[in-house]
Amino acid sequence: MNQFIGFHVMIDHNPRIRKILGHLAAIVMALVPVAAGAAPNGTWLSQPQIWFHSTKGSLSQVMAQIRSENYRVVFLDYRKVSDAMQQEVAREARQHGLIPVVWVQSPQYRRMSIRDLVHEARHADGIQVDDHFFANYRQSDFYMLRRAYANPIFCSIQPFQAGLTPRGGCNQLDVQCYTPQTFQNCVKLADRMGAVVSLSTANTLGHQATLGGRRFNTFLWPGLKD
Repeated sequence: MNQFIGFHVMIDHNPRIRKILGHLAAIVMALVPVAAGAAPNGTWLSQPQIWFHSTKGSLSQVMAQIRSENYRVVFLDYRKVSDAMQQEVAREARQHGLIPVVWVQSPQYRRMSIRDLVHEARHADGIQVDDHFFANYRQSDFYMLRRAYANPIFCSIQPFQAGLTPRGGCNQLDVQCYTPQTFQNCVKLADRMGAVVSLSTANTLGHQATLGGRRFNTFLWPGLKD
């Protein structure tokens, strides 16, 4: 104990030793790995959001805001959106460095064929098929889409649909982790599948800090909701 006290006294009275230890501490801190922050990936704009921002002339502002928060992709619900508005939205997204991807919402209710899905994405740089598609279409339909569509396909599933995911063909997969009670298990599933974690603005966006360096989507973009 006396030796320990004597060592500290020696440090306190020897500036050279204090300087050396200070340099060593800085080196050690530099070598300690820093936890990577979660990486924003994509966010959705609903049909009402698209109509609202287009008619208000605020598309440029919302795309700039999305990009300023480091998102890369914007998923767009183009149901009953005119050709001219679709082109305007995609153009604004590209001008702000975002990838415009058509989110095909509830294709089963519209009885959409694979040809219809391809047509739906004509004014974008990718297409997203989600849990509604996987619940109501066969895997052979997905592979038909893959053959017919040259741009990236983004796939989105609910956790219980892991077994429905095609083995190949999705350029990106996300798992919808929208329930706080099952959130950690959902994140583990996404890790096993090499998928992006999708967060719900209403229920799980607050868990963003627990994701480490994982990529995440945000459903929907905060603001005007359906």
